[in-house]
Amino acid sequence: MATEQSQPDPRPLAWPVPRLTRERLIQIALVVLVLLIWEIVGRNVGAFFLAPPSASVASVNEMIESGDLPTALQESLYGLAVGFAIALLIALVLGTLMGWFSAFGETINPYISAIYVVPIAALVPLLVLWFGIGMTPRIITIVLFSVFEMTIATATAIREVDQRLIEMARTFGGKPTQIFRKVVFFDALPVIFTGVRIGIGRAVQGMITAEVLFAVTGLGGLIITYASVYRLDKMFVIIVLIALIGVLLAESVRLIEYWLTPWKRHSNP
Repeated sequence: MATEQSQPDPRPLAWPVPRLTRERLIQIALVVLVLLIWEIVGRNVGAFFLAPPSASVASVNEMIESGDLPTALQESLYGLAVGFAIALLIALVLGTLMGWFSAFGETINPYISAIYVVPIAALVPLLVLWFGIGMTPRIITIVLFSVFEMTIATATAIREVDQRLIEMARTFGGKPTQIFRKVVFFDALPVIFTGVRIGIGRAVQGMITAEVLFAVTGLGGLIITYASVYRLDKMFVIIVLIALIGVLLAESVRLIEYWLTPWKRHSNP
């Protein structure tokens, strides 16, 4: 008797649309409440001390027409993209080696821990002395801010892969490279992506820190410039924009994880 062919699972093609749950309604309500209180307080104390949201919205068009905001945003995003790409590459390679080769991981782990605890600000004089105040030290700062969390997460993910999966793959004749590509890597992906989400937030912090410390340029430079002339309305525009960049990048990482880990969707219908 002919067996009925199973239909393909449509869930891998589904777009992860956020549901309007009670928690999300509470989040929206809190944002509206904060903006309302901010607007009332800002109007009472004056824009010199606390610019209300309405004043910041009105200043956006001025910042765009002057070219300050687009130029600063483009410069910041360029440094962020290059710095985070380098940090991600280093973290994936180094973390994989640390997790897959236990001897290598035990050897290099003390050095990673030692560099990780050093405040980045303590390295600023050295970076300025070695590389000046251009784009290079800013990219290095972004790398230093974000690389360690992703490296540690990758090493931990590789090291803690379920050994039963590895043994099963070996039983079926899997070669070491095949086991790593088809078993270890995919089993470690969720933890790796957790590190990437943390790393992208740290990279944004590093971007602003570098722009403030090394050169008054980019979004960080605009904050310093507007603070010096007491334009709090424009300062808040930059601060909100930085927060939005962080949220959008973290959400982008989450969507990439969604598409690369279909088994998580299957286990959570």
